[in-house]
Amino acid sequence: MDYLKLCSGSTVYHYGRHCRRFSLFALLYRGLISTNSATTRLGRTLHLSHHCCSQQTASRKLVVAPNVRWCATFPARSEDVSKFPRYRLSRPEFLKKHLEKLRYEVVRSLLDQSSSLIGTKDGAASTSFTFTQNLEEMAEYYFNQGGKLFRPTVSLLMARACNQIAPTTKVPESGRETVTGNQYKIAVISEMIHTASLVHDDVIDESSLRRGRPTAHALWGNKMAVLVGDFILARATQVLCSIGRPSVISVMATIIEDLVKGEFMQMTAGNECNSEVRFERYMAKTYSKTASLFANSCKSTAMLADIPDACITAAYEYGRSLGLVFQLIDDLLDFVSSSTELGKPTASDLRLGLATAPVLFAAQEHPELNRLISRRFSDEGDVNTAWEMVSNSNGIERTRSLARMHAHNAAKLANQFPNGDNARDHLIEIALGQLDRDR
Repeated sequence: MDYLKLCSGSTVYHYGRHCRRFSLFALLYRGLISTNSATTRLGRTLHLSHHCCSQQTASRKLVVAPNVRWCATFPARSEDVSKFPRYRLSRPEFLKKHLEKLRYEVVRSLLDQSSSLIGTKDGAASTSFTFTQNLEEMAEYYFNQGGKLFRPTVSLLMARACNQIAPTTKVPESGRETVTGNQYKIAVISEMIHTASLVHDDVIDESSLRRGRPTAHALWGNKMAVLVGDFILARATQVLCSIGRPSVISVMATIIEDLVKGEFMQMTAGNECNSEVRFERYMAKTYSKTASLFANSCKSTAMLADIPDACITAAYEYGRSLGLVFQLIDDLLDFVSSSTELGKPTASDLRLGLATAPVLFAAQEHPELNRLISRRFSDEGDVNTAWEMVSNSNGIERTRSLARMHAHNAAKLANQFPNGDNARDHLIEIALGQLDRDR
């Protein structure tokens, strides 16, 4: 990925090709081509951004876009993701600060509404107090059990990266924060939506364990678990509305819609007419249930930064690729990790009747596996038979290869952003680090 600095202090990113006109390079480098005359476009897709870096003279590949003037170039990471250095990065201070208070903010968001319901009448006050106590117990159980806050982390890092790009609208210097209040709300909302989806998923899947601990419905019953999940979503919606940006609200609302669509796709999977359609449906379901939250949260933080559309698209695509690799590795670990490592029983997807990527790839080598997929592994011995077929195929390796492709794509997209507070390096490491995950 080459970085080309504009006279305005802006930067253009491009997937570089060799410049076919050295004379053009010389003219551009010396700043001798006027805005109106720089109309030739070489190379591929452009992503516009605006941040300043020290100028360094180097013969680099160039892209020429209409109506821009060039001053100099400066070096960037290699386009070859396999050559990206891997770092052991410590969390930036801004990220530590926000994550430390995030769980508290989530629980407070849940409890503030119920506390305000306490009325002056004894009966109403008593009922509301009981409700608040029950909700507090469940909220603390789910939000204080040591989750990694992975989705808020990604949202906050993307916010930091985007806020280093010059906005398309005029923002006073004091208004350009590391992470704005509304961007922080996106991180809070992403964790609330994720947690609500876990509560509902556990009810649907009849899972008794989550992160090695009993699930909400195992402790309090299905009815209470469903209501708590609904309440978390309702409160997330209220926090979302407080942002006051209809376009952002619409994008974040899409996440909840996608979650429902994905669950329906998962519940009706297995009846597809051929393996190609089945795999396409699996990937669509994976996007809806997992990647949409990453993609649209990143997109929302970018929109709140008021940066160019190309940068917003890059943020969305980063989240999409990250979400896909996250779920692909999750599906792979169901076959290669122990229940102790995962915090849930292994082969759980097969027991639920779900055919994930390792199974779908294995079915291409073992066509008889398609019959088991169609009946959702419901006959006695189906789970063990499917497990053995996957183990005796290249399904796991092909899943890992597909995950690697999406991880590399996410890293390339992250490489387009500025690197203040090592935000870019963290986003790259998060994407590539999924390939090393063992739980």
